[in-house]
Amino acid sequence: MKKLRRIGLGLVASLLSISLVACGSTKEEQKQESAKQEQKQMGKEQKKLEQKLSKLESEYEEYTKEKGYMESDDYLVFEADFNILAKSIESKNILQGDDGELDKHLKDLKTEIDHLSNNQAIKAQKRYGSAVDVYEAAIGTHMHIVLTKADITQHFNAVNTIELDKDFNADSYDYEKIDADATQAIKSIQGMPMKRIKFIKEELEKYKASFSTEEYNRLNSAVTSVTSSLNKQVEMLEVLQKESGKDKSTLEENTKAAETQFLDAKEKVSTFESKYDIQM
Repeated sequence: MKKLRRIGLGLVASLLSISLVACGSTKEEQKQESAKQEQKQMGKEQKKLEQKLSKLESEYEEYTKEKGYMESDDYLVFEADFNILAKSIESKNILQGDDGELDKHLKDLKTEIDHLSNNQAIKAQKRYGSAVDVYEAAIGTHMHIVLTKADITQHFNAVNTIELDKDFNADSYDYEKIDADATQAIKSIQGMPMKRIKFIKEELEKYKASFSTEEYNRLNSAVTSVTSSLNKQVEMLEVLQKESGKDKSTLEENTKAAETQFLDAKEKVSTFESKYDIQM
């Protein structure tokens, strides 16, 4: 009887031992499989970053193949895309104007991406195209340039450079000079600022998914307001071209409208930047 009990206990111990070994083996296999899947996923994330860089390299070649250098409008697009990728990997290799060494910047960025650890690659891919990075790299600087140009409260504003008698004494006007100054001011407004506004709109649409609906609408509304302010200023200058500077009420109304629209744009931009503690 005792012998049977020993056999029984031995059999249970053996079965238990086999079960534990099998369980341990299963857990180890699961752990190894999980590690393989994680490694595979990590490789995918780095591959995505490499593909983004490859796209930049192709764009660089396309932009420069005809003249050997990049046109200013093309550079703005390239700079934005480059810096968004650079920011995602926390690189200090940030473009700040075409220094003639774009091919070197691309090579340096490639080296940095190639040397990312798996965890860094995953982190970079998750960060890529964040609202802050897109704004700082593709929108913010241009937005502030346009806002500065539209600030009708400043003495250097295009409208304020026209020398008008404070009492609107038409007899004292040098209309030939006013017309020339107004024409130059209109060109100044319709040139760079309007081109930057077009660029901002395109970048906002391109990276729309990076922003929440509220953020996108706020920034888009700011662009609309600053555009309206600049258009109103052009209207004022056109009035001066037509020798209607003596119409004080029209100029004052338009000045107020342009200022209100500018301040609306400035407030919306400030609200967005404050949310993310962005300093531009």
